Amino acid sequence: MSRDLRPYPVTFAYLVSASRGDAKKLMRVLKALYHPGNYYLIHVDADAPEKEHREIAEFVSSDPVFGLVGNVWIVGKPNLVTYRGPTMLATTLHAMAILLRSCKWDWFINLSASDYPLVTQDDLIDSFSTLPRNLNFIQHSSRLGWKLNKRARPIMIDPALHSLNKSEIWWVMKQRSPPNCLQTLYRYLSFFSLIFFFIIIMKKRTLFITHPLTFPILLSMGSIFIYYSFLSPPDFQ
Repeated sequence: MSRDLRPYPVTFAYLVSASRGDAKKLMRVLKALYHPGNYYLIHVDADAPEKEHREIAEFVSSDPVFGLVGNVWIVGKPNLVTYRGPTMLATTLHAMAILLRSCKWDWFINLSASDYPLVTQDDLIDSFSTLPRNLNFIQHSSRLGWKLNKRARPIMIDPALHSLNKSEIWWVMKQRSPPNCLQTLYRYLSFFSLIFFFIIIMKKRTLFITHPLTFPILLSMGSIFIYYSFLSPPDFQ
């Protein structure tokens, strides 16, 4: 469908990820985020019990609006995800691929069940309607500073790559030489993560409230800056 024929000026594609024990939070945030003009892909960690997978599937399938519009989906073969590990990257890329094949959208937003919107989707759509569609909010810098030793040199192993049981990342005692790519491009969080942070101020209002330990919130000039990821389809061309 061409953008001119779409009923809304902007379309967002959401990945909403949930882990063990997040079923209720996922339902809450999905209800708050829902808009018929957007698309929603849910990933429930393979580590979550079968009961929670069924509960979320029944929630989506039984909602009359979701069923009528048909814009809420669940990843059929979920991954075992390790926080800050390459399996987090793989899951996000998998979701992007599904959404790019399935529908047309302008920006991709990666959220977890712990997030919650502070503005309506109508306000978000209206605020982004005048922005160029090839604009993204990824930040990069070659000024590594302390990140060089804390994030570029350490070697880690993601257990979810070879095990069916979830556990924390394994850190190797020895360190490596920093990859050459980090001399020209560095993205926030760890080298292996795709949670690219963005800084965006929109009408001096907050976009999302996020987990305080994961997403730093800075106060400046009366506005709230939140780091997160907005990607647009041209970023994948």
